[in-house]
Amino acid sequence: MKNPKPKEPLIAVMLTVLLPGLGQVYAGRTRRGIAVFLLPNIITILGLLYVANPTTRINSIVFIIALILMAALIAFAIFIIIDAYKCAQKHNLTNNLTRKLSGRKRVMIIAGILFFGFFFNSSELITSYVQSNIIGAYSIPAASMMPTLAAGDRLLVDKRAYMHSAPQREDVVVFDHPEHESRKFLKRIIGLPGETIEIKDGKVLINGAVLPESSAVRRNYYYNAGDYGKAGQLIKIPKDSYFVLGDNSKNSMDSRYWGFVPVESIIGKATKIYYPLDRTGPID
Repeated sequence: MKNPKPKEPLIAVMLTVLLPGLGQVYAGRTRRGIAVFLLPNIITILGLLYVANPTTRINSIVFIIALILMAALIAFAIFIIIDAYKCAQKHNLTNNLTRKLSGRKRVMIIAGILFFGFFFNSSELITSYVQSNIIGAYSIPAASMMPTLAAGDRLLVDKRAYMHSAPQREDVVVFDHPEHESRKFLKRIIGLPGETIEIKDGKVLINGAVLPESSAVRRNYYYNAGDYGKAGQLIKIPKDSYFVLGDNSKNSMDSRYWGFVPVESIIGKATKIYYPLDRTGPID
């Protein structure tokens, strides 16, 4: 290295708080910085994918392992901050360089460290991106989907489920309420675009035919109610829209009352219960 410049350890710390590994790169340890960046993020992503898998049951052992991993990631975060500081120090010692930073600038850097530590972190950005675009977590406030889902259940929702395929009958989906977009609802898709639907004697008829015995819809009794679910009423579902019902038909505000869910309002498919631990598993 020709004419190396001194590295300020506090700047290395601030950069690492901003982006794990960046402080190591600043101190001349590029490979170390890349490894420091990749390791926690890979662990975080793999952990989220494992938990999001519908077949994964989250029992007490998995929960304890998750807590241990979280503690390990926190310890690792502390380690890489200290390591960035020492890497910058070692760079200066190896090259016989001295720090040249005024006290005022050091105070400003410390303030920057605190700011980035509290408000800006790459792990939080990655987690936020995953929650916004890939996997979302939702809770069930009421019992409109009993017995499939109980009040208090916490769910994972696959937000990419319909990127390359259309929603299917019997999918349990989260969507923006057609009349109140700020409200999120969760119901089961019963009718598909272009179909004719009728509720008769507790059963759902699609294009005049009762759904087969193997259908999850057949396990529920559906009551005639609302402007779109009257006895003897045939409802034509518009193009690019869906007819949704709650499994607990007697206590569900659904398409019978307010009509259809446009495809663009569907946020994702509910895939599994992750809490309470005794109810974890896929949603069907």
